[in-house]
Amino acid sequence: MLDQSAYQRARAFLEGCRELERAVCDFVLDGGPVWRVVDALEVFQNPDGGFGHGLEPDLLCGSSSAVATAAALRRITEVAAPPSHAMVANAIAWTQRTLDPHERTWRIVPTDAGTAPHAPWWDQEGLEERFNGFTLNPKADLVAHLYAIDENADGWLDRLAEDVSRELENRVAANVALDMHEIGGCVALLDAPHVPVQVRRRLHELLAPLVDANVARDAGAWSSYSLRPLAAAPKPGCAFAGQLSEVVHAELDYLIAEQAEDGGWWPTWSWDRDEEVWLRQRQVWAGVLTVDALTRLEAYGRLER
Repeated sequence: MLDQSAYQRARAFLEGCRELERAVCDFVLDGGPVWRVVDALEVFQNPDGGFGHGLEPDLLCGSSSAVATAAALRRITEVAAPPSHAMVANAIAWTQRTLDPHERTWRIVPTDAGTAPHAPWWDQEGLEERFNGFTLNPKADLVAHLYAIDENADGWLDRLAEDVSRELENRVAANVALDMHEIGGCVALLDAPHVPVQVRRRLHELLAPLVDANVARDAGAWSSYSLRPLAAAPKPGCAFAGQLSEVVHAELDYLIAEQAEDGGWWPTWSWDRDEEVWLRQRQVWAGVLTVDALTRLEAYGRLER
């Protein structure tokens, strides 16, 4: 268990972080109001409906991006903000408007991402190749959140979910390795509500061996770039929570031990450039990671408060 003293240190740590993370934490742990989360997200929303302005802490450009909008939709689904709310409706409209009509993908970051400080992985050179044409990342994650938000989608999401399933099947058949974020997005889609039964069954069939083979079971790997168990099973009831039960609880133990003395959880990566900017964004990331740690510990009954 994360004991009461450690829990209080974490809550105190969040007081120095962004309003968004404080509002999400209050909602998840204390039944706080949805409107606080919505108001905090609106700060990052552009007139076009998409999100930018550092909502994704590794990308500081103001323009709307698929990766930042996915981060916003994730928070929207966490607090069940209604799809009729203007902020949510405008975000959904942005995803519909910016979907490439031929490739049926979203470019993960805009072409002007380099105009502001950003992590090396968002460099434009070779971006499409590094992200495999955006066929799974950010597509699977975006579609998962959109399903969770709007159960009355008009069928456009079903076609995109089928795309994801087909792409995953083709990669498996060709024995092409998947990045951890690609697997994570597909798992999120599998766990999303309202996904067509046939698509869900196929995703589960394809993902079960991939998750088994790619989830890092050695705690020594959890501080590096790896697919951690809680990324594949963030809460009980997820498709792979049973399959990963033992290692999930091992990671929950690790998560408790990973808390810093100041009460937060800190990123284990670095930009290795723009050091002054990175130090500020590292603090932002610590807020994101801390609220995510508390949310997962709460979901699995590991908080003493």
